[in-house]
Amino acid sequence: MSSITDADFEHTGPGRPAGYLLRQRWQPVYAAEELDAGRAVPLKVLHEELTLYRGEDGAAHIVAGRCAHRGVLLSIGIVQGDCVRCRYHGWQYDETGQCVDQPAEPKSFADKVRIASYPVEEYFGFIWVYLGEAPVPELPRWPELEPYGRFHVIELRKWNYFHDLENTVDDVHQYWVHKTGIYQDDGMAGEFPEITAEPAEFGLTQTSRFTNGFVRRLALLMPNTLYFNSGAGVLRGFKSFLWNVPVDDESHMMFFLFIAAQLPPDVGARVAAGVRDARKYLGELRPVDEIVRAVLSGTQRFDDIEDRPDQVLIEDGIVLLGQGVLPDRSLNQLGSSDAAIVLLRKLYARELAAVEADRPLTKFPTPDAAALARLDGRNPEASERPIQ
Repeated sequence: MSSITDADFEHTGPGRPAGYLLRQRWQPVYAAEELDAGRAVPLKVLHEELTLYRGEDGAAHIVAGRCAHRGVLLSIGIVQGDCVRCRYHGWQYDETGQCVDQPAEPKSFADKVRIASYPVEEYFGFIWVYLGEAPVPELPRWPELEPYGRFHVIELRKWNYFHDLENTVDDVHQYWVHKTGIYQDDGMAGEFPEITAEPAEFGLTQTSRFTNGFVRRLALLMPNTLYFNSGAGVLRGFKSFLWNVPVDDESHMMFFLFIAAQLPPDVGARVAAGVRDARKYLGELRPVDEIVRAVLSGTQRFDDIEDRPDQVLIEDGIVLLGQGVLPDRSLNQLGSSDAAIVLLRKLYARELAAVEADRPLTKFPTPDAAALARLDGRNPEASERPIQ
């Protein structure tokens, strides 16, 4: 009998079933445009300290976070060619993690030293890493969506990744939490839709049906990718992806990707460019985390949050951190409108039980652009598989 509990969903460190599950998929870790050639930066992904650097030839590489000599962070080192050199004593590592130079030691010593390195790719404006076992799977790609205008949003969230994973398949909260969005749109304001959830070959779909005929579908691509067709405001006509990537058990990164695939190419490109430019001034505003904690501490009222482009992140942050950083999910009393959350937990429990028992994981296929288009329609048919 499996010993997997709800708490196992949250823990993603080495040796934990959820950590193993997430490591078997490519994960976005950085904005490609923000890493210049010759620069190194520190990363922490799934509890692992890493060094991301872009070689002088423009290629991105990821190796272990610290030098094997005395444990100094390699991210403060010097990028030379396709190698990174430790700032402390000059030990140099190539993109495979092999030590290739130790200025104060005989060459034979360097040959014996190697640190970890990981496969890296760049796609849709993100740098991706694969931390799992061989063979390395192909990075999911959607070539049909590549020509369209796009922009991304990246946000550090200081609570467990599973909070946001569950929140993404919870359409009921939209009415109560968000001042803008589909529940405030013409024809849907004040209405609670019919909520259903179904298993799919790639994970699950959650469907919200409104009386005016509008249907909104969210697709959870196991284990931690969300796809949805944005339904309101400036994002109407955008296909949207979201990856929730654990930093550790108490924080994670959210990587949003918005693609203007349902707008005329010139219009979509202009809208995406405008949003990218608007993002620049967000850095001058009060930090999202500061507002979230002010509301939770009682020093600011929820209703007094000023309107701003990242308002949804603030509103979600308040209710998510309001659950606690690592809550006891076994205390939850879920209802019929929580069907997608119940299904998500079943999927995770099944996969983590397989990890624990050393059984093969389910081969969740990545839906292609045509499958995503079917999800966008008012009555698309999702491939189903029973959850055991």
